[in-house]
Amino acid sequence: MTQLLQSFKPYFSSKILAVGFLSFASGLPILMTLSTLTYWLSKYGVDKKSIGLMSLAGLPYVFKFLWAPFLDAKRPFILNKLGRRKSWIVLFQTCLTLIFFALSTVNPTEHIGIISILILLLAASSASQDIVIDAYRIDTLSNEEQSYGSSLSQVTYRMAMLIMGAAVLFASDYIAWSSIFLLVSVLFGAITVITLLFIKEEQKNLEPSSTQTLSTASTLADYILIPFKNFIVRPQALLILIFILLFKMPDAIAGVLIPAFYDEMGYTGTQIGLISKVYGLIATLLGAFISANIISRMSLYSALIWSSTLMGLTNLGYILVLHYPTALSLTLAISLENFIGGFASAVFITYLSLLCNRSYSATQYAMLSAIAAFSLRIFGSFSGFAVEDYGWQSFFIFTAFLFVPALFVLTMIKTSILQLQASNTAKQN
Repeated sequence: MTQLLQSFKPYFSSKILAVGFLSFASGLPILMTLSTLTYWLSKYGVDKKSIGLMSLAGLPYVFKFLWAPFLDAKRPFILNKLGRRKSWIVLFQTCLTLIFFALSTVNPTEHIGIISILILLLAASSASQDIVIDAYRIDTLSNEEQSYGSSLSQVTYRMAMLIMGAAVLFASDYIAWSSIFLLVSVLFGAITVITLLFIKEEQKNLEPSSTQTLSTASTLADYILIPFKNFIVRPQALLILIFILLFKMPDAIAGVLIPAFYDEMGYTGTQIGLISKVYGLIATLLGAFISANIISRMSLYSALIWSSTLMGLTNLGYILVLHYPTALSLTLAISLENFIGGFASAVFITYLSLLCNRSYSATQYAMLSAIAAFSLRIFGSFSGFAVEDYGWQSFFIFTAFLFVPALFVLTMIKTSILQLQASNTAKQN
């Protein structure tokens, strides 16, 4: 028991708690460009075409890698003394505070144009905050601490999404949306103050030649190409990028149609909400929370092997639901999938973090995460055709074994992963 408690001790270090706090801030705004936004606008009677077009306001999350190099190389003039990362974090948190306050003052039925602009600004500020918080985590934590930071980040990020999802929707039945946005604005204001006063940033030495090259870049293309060239010259770089693209393919293809599957199986909205949002979230948090302890007991390569394999095979749980559509079968399938998903996400984030050169951490992590997100959007678009042509059972069997391409590439880059882990371990010693 003592050994078990000792294994969780790293989570309580000031640096990892700071990362967890900032990840909470990172998770708060995103649903205001997704489900919460849709629900809010629909409650005010905004037409479906306008709501659908509003989703385009979330494009900054897809293209954030374009301005990540600028955030790597520069600091906001008025806050530049706060530190390379902290200065940007405080600036974007201040922007988010003001945007949520502005949302509390407008009515969707009367000012849909203004709301479109505000949501676009919110997405841009939120995506930019994500860039710098990811870079802060990579820069601040030692290589040995990255797995714990990634794990706690997943936990606090999901908790923030729960607040802006389920909690906000629940509150909207009792208080006005204007009051909700005002409260979120106050919350972000408090987060900004805490970040300003209590979050510390160590001024670590960067690679002089790399930093100088980036800081003297004259064009946006230079800002993007210099960090990319730094990454692409490493051994097996192309195979690494292909693995990142393929890693979440089982989830990418199956996940798009899962809500439609629930509905076709006859589950009510209450059942889906309770099981997927509550039990599913608990399972995700448990998976993410224990991931760091598991990674510390096995190699990163082994953790990626298990993550990739199990993330695919958990889709077989939905065959149980297909033949026995009960609350218990759905709970088992969702809990298992989310537990493995939470674990796999934390392992994957740890790997991406270790891949980044700390001189370009904001840029390179934004690029790598964009590749992963791109695969989710592209591969998932074909899922409807597969279900229509082959049915649910064949679909879930097919997606369950979509881990094979990623596993194949993973075995090809085994040497680079082992060398990466050995190199980072040596740096710690």
